[in-house]
Amino acid sequence: MARDTEQLSARLAPQLRALSLGRAALAALTLAALPLLWRALGRLAALISYPYPHDGLEGTLLHEAHLLWAGRPLYQPLERLRFVSAPYPPLHPLALGLFDQIAGPHIFWGGRLLSLAAAIGVAALVALMARRAGGAWLAGLLGASLFLSAPPVLLWATRIKPDLLALLFTALGLCLATYALAAERPSAWRWALAGACYALAFFTKQTAVAAPVATGLALLIDDMRAARGAPGWPRPRARTLVFGLAYAGLALGAWALLDIITRGQFTAHVWGLHRSEWWSPALLRKFVLLLARWSPAILLGPLLIYRAAVDRRALVLGCYLLVVPITLLGAGETGANHNHLLESHLALALAAGAVAGWAAALPARRWPAIGLAGALLAAQVALSYTPDQWYRGELAPRGTPERYLTFIRAQPGEVLADDVALLYQAGRPLRYDDPSTMGPAAQSGVWDQSGLIQEIAERRFSAILIPVDVERNTTDATGRWTPEVLAAIRQHYRLAFRDTITTYVPK
Repeated sequence: MARDTEQLSARLAPQLRALSLGRAALAALTLAALPLLWRALGRLAALISYPYPHDGLEGTLLHEAHLLWAGRPLYQPLERLRFVSAPYPPLHPLALGLFDQIAGPHIFWGGRLLSLAAAIGVAALVALMARRAGGAWLAGLLGASLFLSAPPVLLWATRIKPDLLALLFTALGLCLATYALAAERPSAWRWALAGACYALAFFTKQTAVAAPVATGLALLIDDMRAARGAPGWPRPRARTLVFGLAYAGLALGAWALLDIITRGQFTAHVWGLHRSEWWSPALLRKFVLLLARWSPAILLGPLLIYRAAVDRRALVLGCYLLVVPITLLGAGETGANHNHLLESHLALALAAGAVAGWAAALPARRWPAIGLAGALLAAQVALSYTPDQWYRGELAPRGTPERYLTFIRAQPGEVLADDVALLYQAGRPLRYDDPSTMGPAAQSGVWDQSGLIQEIAERRFSAILIPVDVERNTTDATGRWTPEVLAAIRQHYRLAFRDTITTYVPK
């Protein structure tokens, strides 16, 4: 008996040493990533406290949330002398109107708090999913630290935008699907609830479709595995049908209902006003290159795919990693921003966490995989400490637009501005609430801009503040202000101040 015990101990000793070594390496990597988390929290606190607009659309969304809560319709036919953009589904304006009632140190506080709470919720869900797929809480903490420290997450978690709220519903759906697929006999309501979460993401931002596609793919793959060897073409199981019907029924049904209520204006605003036809491969390349600093996490992708092939706990996350590149296509649209990288950062943080936990538990004979995963994870943690130069000005905003606010408040009449958040903060009316949509809508013939041009010719605005120097340029590279509008400003207004924003007053 003693000899058998000694033989068993000798046989297990290498595996136990490898296991302890793997756990120790995971602990060291997580410890190295914790300062990332601390720095991220500090940056989030600084960015949310910045008392001026991070983005002009913050004013647009606050203005439209107030319209909705006041009972005024957002999705209405565009008017000649008024432009209400309403470019997103109604869930974010509803939540924004609620959070905007929270008192804070500045006018943007409540809305930014909504985005920040959503980002922290996503990070917690990353930890849960990485722990489930990788088998270690430390791996979950590592994944959450990498996610929350990603520059696009820091920036969009402190802006009044729908992206992080949509990502929260996306992550919640992924988490429910990951846990349900790993369970022996999950009840149908879990799959229905996952579909409902994806529908909520869709009605927060209409481009949030990668996760339900990935989940459906994972279910079909698992169905085919279960039917292996059975005659005929494998049929989807009940859970797959429940998930698909729940998601499609809620998303399409609610969409149709909103279109009926608004007489087609919901679709006209949410899809018809966006300029998807203005697409540039060069712009796509510029934004995708921002993921270069996450190359180690990208190289961990094949390890997650392998993990998904042998362990259904990682199947949903593996499929999501495969599907998520389609979200990058939006980065090629004129006027796109790095919010199109958010889902990629979510998928890569999940991959890093899941692979970290898996590699830490591998036996000694799998040393090549352990070493490769450890090296890539260490490289990713190290690279995450230094964000790309592209982000640094936004991560630490300097200067103050107070001079513009003072000028706007001093004007006796209505002011037209490119940054409508400044108008909102100054308490001025917003009849034209989104230049980023007005220009493309006018160019495509969706909106009649003749009323705006007429008002400029009549010198109705006591001042016009735009970033374009109309004396030197006849076009706006961003497409926000059409050549006709710029020509009207050139003819009827004169230059007052040339600064980061160019100010014009009537001639």
